[in-house]
Amino acid sequence: MNAVQWLEVVCLGIVLGALGQGARTIVGLKKLNDYSDDADSTTALIDGVRLLISFGIGGVAGAFAAITLITDISKVPSEQLFAIAASGYAGADFIEGFITRISGSQPSTRTVTRATAVSSDDAVG
Repeated sequence: MNAVQWLEVVCLGIVLGALGQGARTIVGLKKLNDYSDDADSTTALIDGVRLLISFGIGGVAGAFAAITLITDISKVPSEQLFAIAASGYAGADFIEGFITRISGSQPSTRTVTRATAVSSDDAVG
């Protein structure tokens, strides 16, 4: 593969990984909404910066998966596309956990409502 094809693979991986992270975010927002008392407290619990960083991490995980899975950009089966999106979903957890372990910092713990304790996937901050 030439440099342009590698760039296409990486960009496809970033987009699909972020899409997978978007699915993870939707699940987190649904959980948050189910256990929240009202819409105002749900909105207050969403951390926009952390959400944006999570999309970036999902994109990085997708890019890594695309680099390892795709050998010919013109012939990518749909199974590989779904696998790359799934890597964005699951890979974000892995990368966030790895960064937390390496840096020695613990995620911020807020005791705002029951919704914070129930949201175990930590997708919305």
